Amino acid sequence: MKILIPNYCLEDSFVDNVSFTLEQMGHEVIHMGTISVTKSYSKVYRALKDIQAKIFPQLSDQEKFILETIKTTKIDMMISLTQSLDESILYECKKKGVITVSWWGDTAANMTKRGLFSEYWDFVYIKDAYATQKLKSLGINAEQLLEALNPAWHKPTHQQSNNELVIAGSFYDYRQFITKKLIEDKVELGLYGPPLPNWAYPEIKTLHTKKYITKQMKAEIFGRGLGVLNSTAMKEFDSVNCRAFEIAGCGGLHILENRKSIEDCFEPGKEVLTYDTYEGLLQILDRAKRFPDEMKKIRQAGAKRAHSDHTYEIRLKYILSKI
Repeated sequence: MKILIPNYCLEDSFVDNVSFTLEQMGHEVIHMGTISVTKSYSKVYRALKDIQAKIFPQLSDQEKFILETIKTTKIDMMISLTQSLDESILYECKKKGVITVSWWGDTAANMTKRGLFSEYWDFVYIKDAYATQKLKSLGINAEQLLEALNPAWHKPTHQQSNNELVIAGSFYDYRQFITKKLIEDKVELGLYGPPLPNWAYPEIKTLHTKKYITKQMKAEIFGRGLGVLNSTAMKEFDSVNCRAFEIAGCGGLHILENRKSIEDCFEPGKEVLTYDTYEGLLQILDRAKRFPDEMKKIRQAGAKRAHSDHTYEIRLKYILSKI
């Protein structure tokens, strides 16, 4: 199939992993080209885009790209990855016979405009079970579908060699606060991700490596650390993020907040470690230091489960089977 993914491709991003996997499966993928981490997370670039959208309401670069592409190229299917698209764009896709698929990998709270509420989506996949039900209740063809790992680079390549608790990603309010508490409790940390916000705690700014980790480097850092903390923002509810599968797939000791949906993906206590309180997290870290052989078995079991059940190829085969 000729598949359109209307967004820029940042290394090891949702767009990158889905595009890579579809091409490995033999499909032709058209996207907007690569974008650097520096530009993608540039505060100036993002601010200008926000101002432009508010002052001059118009189609986004991605929406213009869709119109230009379907005008000149016969597209079989469009997969929109965590994007709110104007309904007029979807209508134009339908007129051209393009199958429209939305795979929303973020919290539903981050939708803009009409979000996924459109009759012109053929298929909608979203990670949150509650959001899925709300969409279905209005007749939208929605299903819960989680993100995944890419076995080409999210794989166990390194054994534990340090006592760092790895925290990777954007440092929003909740992640900053729990990180600050861990610093105060003298927990050895490895902090990674895009540039910190201006309001970051000074102690976090001091410790942050300023490294945005992807692919093989991600596998190395997750594997070498004592564990990897997978925290989520306050607007996340009962869902599982892509980082969950990447950590386990890389052979990291996956430590995350307890929630029911985890049980559909991993067996807590045997494949991942979950906590309900901050004190519970500290107990897990103490246990990880004292019983490395036990932790090694959890790492191995988590990696085996992730690679057998939670790859992008498995998810995409399911999406394509519905067409």
